[in-house]
Amino acid sequence: MKLRVFLPSTERPDPAERCAWKLFDMRGELRREGEGIAGDMPRAKELELVLPAERVLFARLKLPKVNAATIRELLPFAVEDRLLGDPSHIHAVAGAKNARGETVVAVVDRDWLQARIAALEAAGHAPTSAFCESALLAGGHGDWHVVWGSSRSMLVDDEGVGASFDRGPGLPLALRVALDEAAGRGDKPASVRVHSQGGEPLPDLARWSSETGIAFTPGTQWETLAAGHPAASSIELLHGELAPGRSREGLRLPRAALWLGAAVAVAQVVLSGVDAVRLSAERDRLVQRQEAIFRGAFPQAKAVVDPELQMARNLEELKRARGLAAGDDFLAQLTRVARETKAVRSVEYASGRMVAK
Repeated sequence: MKLRVFLPSTERPDPAERCAWKLFDMRGELRREGEGIAGDMPRAKELELVLPAERVLFARLKLPKVNAATIRELLPFAVEDRLLGDPSHIHAVAGAKNARGETVVAVVDRDWLQARIAALEAAGHAPTSAFCESALLAGGHGDWHVVWGSSRSMLVDDEGVGASFDRGPGLPLALRVALDEAAGRGDKPASVRVHSQGGEPLPDLARWSSETGIAFTPGTQWETLAAGHPAASSIELLHGELAPGRSREGLRLPRAALWLGAAVAVAQVVLSGVDAVRLSAERDRLVQRQEAIFRGAFPQAKAVVDPELQMARNLEELKRARGLAAGDDFLAQLTRVARETKAVRSVEYASGRMVAK
């Protein structure tokens, strides 16, 4: 099952706030629909968020040929001149490149969207995808759409770029500006279909056609279109840092990565322990070998505490017993004689004794 939730455009989520929702079966057919608070909405394996057009800003940009990670970092600053707020607080996602080499970019207030996701998660719903409501009308060619409602209206071009506008007498200014910009790009639509929302009567389409030179024709009901499927080229807003499976506080590591990290840590501890035991055993073997060599050389020794030190001392004694210089004994005595005797013509050293003449 798939649940589609239409998010309101209010600034902050309210536990008592009611949202329109539609429930689809596995074949994509509408089964139920209604309106209510998040806690009362049906549960489903998939949860689509439909963002209102007034919460999504679209821009057409010519982006440099760099990798996707770099593009994600550059996007907020690429649309900086079209924003009123800090670009570091926005969430920007790039869509496909069109025939003119332009990329459609969707921009959302990150804090606003994160707050909406957190509110739904607190009610037991985990969003799996999100798109602007304009995606439900995208996919044509030279065929634009207008949703005409009592409190708000929306314009959508064939690339899914949507914009909300206020109603007024005659042709809305936002619609006139959008048509002029499209003409400047060489992308003026051939027709515009106008759909009614909530049974709202349609405006004078014949007059609009006369003023713009474009055929404005009656469409269907927005409620019918809202149960359709978004265009394949629509921009998925739960992307990058807001992708499903990522923590809202930071990146949540996959369970497999955690298990792998734990296994590496355990293996490191085990190998370090094995290495320590091996080195300890090698040290004991060398000490035993050293003691065996010492006892072989000096069998009369009763106690062996430090074989290396005891071996050095015994060697010094043997050298002295045979009249050989032991270590620095010769130099020590020579230094003493030099200090005690004013004039030395010759020196004799034998059996550990030095005589100066």
